[in-house]
Amino acid sequence: MDNYKFIKKGLFESLNTFQEKLNALAREGWKVVNFVGDHSSIIVLLERSK
Repeated sequence: MDNYKFIKKGLFESLNTFQEKLNALAREGWKVVNFVGDHSSIIVLLERSK
């Protein structure tokens, strides 16, 4: 069974901070499935197998 999680880059969050958050989640076993972005935000869909 897979678990899914959405994370969103905060409006005032720096790109480096967001990358650190993604890397920390990757170390926990989460993998990026898809992402979308526009001028002010990035939303990432993560997946992890149980």
